Amino acid sequence: MEFYMRKSSLLVTRPNYDLTTRFISAWAESVIDFAKKQANSLFDLVGEKARRNIFESMIRKHNPDIVFLNGHGGEKLVTGQDEEIIIESGVNDNLLKDRITYALSCKSAKVLGVESVKNGATAYIGYKDDFIFQYSKDKISKPKSDKTAALFLEPSNQIVISLLKGHEAIDAERRGKDAFLKNIRKLITSQTPQDDGTNLRYLVWDMQNLVCRE
Repeated sequence: MEFYMRKSSLLVTRPNYDLTTRFISAWAESVIDFAKKQANSLFDLVGEKARRNIFESMIRKHNPDIVFLNGHGGEKLVTGQDEEIIIESGVNDNLLKDRITYALSCKSAKVLGVESVKNGATAYIGYKDDFIFQYSKDKISKPKSDKTAALFLEPSNQIVISLLKGHEAIDAERRGKDAFLKNIRKLITSQTPQDDGTNLRYLVWDMQNLVCRE
């Protein structure tokens, strides 16, 4: 069966002020590149643009179908630049109504994801506990060339790419888990004495904590 790609609009937040956000912001560029070719419209709030007032304004003005949140977070919230809260349960989660959101953020699916769906969000994909990734210290200045970080962040990217291809949220979550599982199997079959097992452990952790709220 031939699959036809559905055109969507995408809004991305990419804070960039510490090691974690530098890595996830850099790796989100692959999604940005894909969206430039496939999405109807793209709104990339990077660095200082990843502020609550700008986020709220862009949501209301451009009405994106898909929201991709990158940043630190908690059970009820996701932050933007300099840990400024940009979306919070019971405060402005109504902005996610009629949209699919994927949050690369710790714990936000636990409460924010559940409550946003109760308030009309189409779906919320995220993590019910911490999202953990490893990186190579010698790649800090070049995060996109870090093969260790790729084990974690390529599966994450697959979720949004699947949404942009027109897959339903629950299918995008499954494809993300499949990508994690592929890397888990790769590590199991290629373990070396130098590998202490932390990559494998955290990949399993992330896969198990990835959920889709509908």
